[in-house]
Amino acid sequence: MNERPGAHELRLLGQPVDGTVEAVFRWGIIDDAGLSRVGLIDALYIDDEDTYEVGQCVTCILDCFDEQKNKFILRPPHQVPLAERLRRARER
Repeated sequence: MNERPGAHELRLLGQPVDGTVEAVFRWGIIDDAGLSRVGLIDALYIDDEDTYEVGQCVTCILDCFDEQKNKFILRPPHQVPLAERLRRARER
């Protein structure tokens, strides 16, 4: 499936979505938020004290759709988007 997500899904960008953890890896968390594709919470957004388990219900912000990975990119609500983190680091 290489089609872009539907307009209704794209309207959710920047909004919180509820999902269920499907898999936990060193490189990130796969989350099913009921969208046409699974979501990825990148390891960059996961703090050492965070714990995720398969089957756990989580709320995340739907950041964007990564066409190369064919996944939605998610982040925990308390985390700053990666692009914003990089911008702030350059300003220092």
